[in-house]
Amino acid sequence: MSHRYSSFSSILNNFKGWFGILFLLVGMTGCSPEDTGPDETSISRNDNANPSTQAYARMLEIPRLDSRNPFITHTTNYNGRETVTFSLEYDEALHHSRWVAFQWYDIVNEKHWYRSNWYSTSWGGDPFQADPKLKASVCPDRSYFTGSGGVRGHICASEDRVYSRDANEQTFYYSNMSPMDYDFNGGFWMDLEIAVRDTWAYKATFCDTLYVVKGGTIREGEYRISNNGRLPIPKHYFMALLCRKSGTYKSIGFWVEHKPTTTSTIADCAVSIDQLEQLTGMDFFCNLPDKIEDAVEASCYPAVWGLR
Repeated sequence: MSHRYSSFSSILNNFKGWFGILFLLVGMTGCSPEDTGPDETSISRNDNANPSTQAYARMLEIPRLDSRNPFITHTTNYNGRETVTFSLEYDEALHHSRWVAFQWYDIVNEKHWYRSNWYSTSWGGDPFQADPKLKASVCPDRSYFTGSGGVRGHICASEDRVYSRDANEQTFYYSNMSPMDYDFNGGFWMDLEIAVRDTWAYKATFCDTLYVVKGGTIREGEYRISNNGRLPIPKHYFMALLCRKSGTYKSIGFWVEHKPTTTSTIADCAVSIDQLEQLTGMDFFCNLPDKIEDAVEASCYPAVWGLR
């Protein structure tokens, strides 16, 4: 997270006219009923971005990288062009990703593959496999989940990448799996994933591009060891969303307790990105210019996202 201004006077001294007022409105912490995101014309310096020397590290969905962990991006060749499926940062000691990040835009919104199609392939309906970009010694396999107390829950959902067979296959890498409670995976978490796809990602009127970061908590105190002792089972799962529409940005985060059932609504779990950073210890959307990042991460407007 980049530097925050400490007083109204310092902001007013640095911003003139209507945009300064706009920045104040969107930069206040907390959830408010209306949203008008900061305009792209305010782009300036970025002291917080990932190094540009590392391929894919400067994509807007990529959080601040921890150099101690492998950073991986999976791509496919789709209609003659390279298309990113998802990226992730991986904790080799815990055999679990810290986060998985990807984009929604017109091409990846297409649907040409169905999960049921795997039954008619040599996979026989079970395309789960090791991540070819991880060392075999650190990548889990099916045995890690057997007796773990959790199912093989996708982080980047299979249904989020159905524009091609190759992209859908990559969502079944074990680096993209987390040991989720069965009812959580098929219940509240799935409902939130459907909301992302159907309410926000698929609607061009809402977003030109939707940037998504998802994961389960694996920092100290935020997980328990699985029943078979081989995997961390997160206490919470999270999503960080950044919407770009016509040069403006808005964001929202979700912090979800990992339990079979809940009386909470999706709106109940909404938080600002600043709040989500405090809860996870991560720095989301660090590749945004600092002034835009400061404003958009401090704001939280569930009503603009259709949440009441």
